Amino acid sequence: MAQNVTSNSLLIDWRPGLNKKQQNGTELTDQEALTTFSNWLRETGGVSSETAAAARTHAEVRRFEREDSLFAAGDRPKCLYFVQSGLVRFYYLTRDGKEYNKSFASEGGVVTSMSTFLSGAPSPFHTQALEETITVALPMEFVRKQAATDLSLERLVNRFVVQLAVKKEQREASFLLMDAGERYELFLEDFSDLAPRLPLYHIASYLGITPVALSRIRARRTGRRAS
Repeated sequence: MAQNVTSNSLLIDWRPGLNKKQQNGTELTDQEALTTFSNWLRETGGVSSETAAAARTHAEVRRFEREDSLFAAGDRPKCLYFVQSGLVRFYYLTRDGKEYNKSFASEGGVVTSMSTFLSGAPSPFHTQALEETITVALPMEFVRKQAATDLSLERLVNRFVVQLAVKKEQREASFLLMDAGERYELFLEDFSDLAPRLPLYHIASYLGITPVALSRIRARRTGRRAS
């Protein structure tokens, strides 16, 4: 899962719905978004036509303003949020008020708490929309019940869980084996489309360094490229 919350193989491509309107960048209507989501489940996710159709009836489009919370630490979110447009951050908040960014999700990504989804435990982290964000929200309870009887959906859920585990392992390794400069280079590879949309202090928080340290890394990097 090098990009967003999921890997490229699970990212939702919303462009087919937009292309129907033949207007690049035009916002999908709610019904078009739900249809595109259902088609993605069937065509890319490998889910049965019956389950994809059922998902469409249970899902709904939800919109979030900039700085809105999708769910907070301690909540048990009821949905998986599939991002159609916008940008969301996942972050931890310490007792003394310090924030540490965990990850980001943009177009095609998924926002959820795996602690809640897999075990019903509260989310350990907060979420916040960094831009106006439009999502398709699919109830967790529907996914759990449907996956128990539909092998195609169970396989998709398993792919998602495995990719999250791989991402977590890779992030842990980056903190143990890489210096801050190397972690920044990895960030630019993994989130190349997001870097221009993120304030530097959010990037620094994700890397586990101060904004001043990030500025120094960026200056050294610019100097190397210029020489």
